[in-house]
Amino acid sequence: IASNNSVLKTSCFRKAYISFMFRSYDDAKEHVLKFFACRENAWANLMANHINHALYTGLISYWVARKSRDGQKCYDRGNECKMTLKRWAESSQWTFVNKWYLLEAEESFTNNDFEAA
Repeated sequence: IASNNSVLKTSCFRKAYISFMFRSYDDAKEHVLKFFACRENAWANLMANHINHALYTGLISYWVARKSRDGQKCYDRGNECKMTLKRWAESSQWTFVNKWYLLEAEESFTNNDFEAA
């Protein structure tokens, strides 16, 4: 697993997702950072995986940005994920716009704009 970035990326995503669902901040942060580290050198995802990765790594990134002092990098990654979902939403509003809106709300929440969130 350690030498195959595509397998490692999937493994890190699953661990980050599970940690996020069980609200284990430290584990979610560790695994999402590993996910982003190996993402660039990994093979492309299938469409469904790409959408799930963008949604959940975006949610985790905004969560990490809110809880850490040096959260700007995670905030930027959350925005990157949000823009990925925006492109999907532009192609099929019915299917993807709700996911894009969720990341928009998370960004507003991260910026302490509770009314917009």
